[in-house]
Amino acid sequence: MRKILLLLLASIWVVLVFYFSSQPPDVSGRQSRVVYMILKRLDGVLDFTQTEWYRNLRSFLEKWWFPEKKPSGEDLVRKSAHFGLYFIMGIFSFFLSYSYIRKYVFSVLMGISLPTLIAVLDEYNQSFHGRGSSLYDVIIDMNGAMFGMALAFLVRIVVELSVKNSKGG
Repeated sequence: MRKILLLLLASIWVVLVFYFSSQPPDVSGRQSRVVYMILKRLDGVLDFTQTEWYRNLRSFLEKWWFPEKKPSGEDLVRKSAHFGLYFIMGIFSFFLSYSYIRKYVFSVLMGISLPTLIAVLDEYNQSFHGRGSSLYDVIIDMNGAMFGMALAFLVRIVVELSVKNSKGG
């Protein structure tokens, strides 16, 4: 049952990714602006953009994701969405492959390579919807998948060690 649920969740996530990439540029832009405006309102209440942690994170992401230009807030939201979507896909891919094969090396490779393949296809899909494709986006997607897979791997190891210790062995 767990395998089927993981397969279903991973499939739904891939459909969601392709849904977003199939949006025309104006719709995609509106979606980004809505999220950006929500974050601005949230910042008005929580004032998180004035923290050192936020400034350091933003500086790091600007250098990492935008080596050639100074990004707008909406640019950062768009790239963060890429990272986040593929972070979750990396988690799903790791756990899905581990549930079937039970080999860490295979699951780590699938946790990175499957989302990266989907990222390439996703960028290609955008060209059919009046949007450009970007190697930087694929790299950001791959990084999101790597971080998600790494988190899933660590969670799996911790759970396995916890179970082993609770059984006394």
